[in-house]
Amino acid sequence: MWNIRTKWLTFYAEHVEQASRQMFDHVGKMIVGTLIISAGAHVSSNEPAIVLFGYLRHSLIGRGVMLFGVVLLVLNFLDGLYKLAKLEWHVAYQLAMSLCYVVLSVRLIQLILAFRAE
Repeated sequence: MWNIRTKWLTFYAEHVEQASRQMFDHVGKMIVGTLIISAGAHVSSNEPAIVLFGYLRHSLIGRGVMLFGVVLLVLNFLDGLYKLAKLEWHVAYQLAMSLCYVVLSVRLIQLILAFRAE
């Protein structure tokens, strides 16, 4: 009985724990990037109630924030793609994961904007 438990704990520590930590790190970074993009889109589409710097145009600031969020998402995407390439999995699986990342990012931005609109 203890032998099975020891094997499971060893397997978990070597494979499952690292993979789940990296997945949650990437998802967290993706959520932060999409929130930044959504905030920039909201500022550039609506006139905010708070005026921080009176000389700056809100649409310009919003686009700059959106660009910053896109850069964060691209860097996170490239980091994940690099880590997938090191695993030497099939190229089709890497393409499928890349497509899922892009689709999920776009859908998350749409969902956040839909919540902000209501």
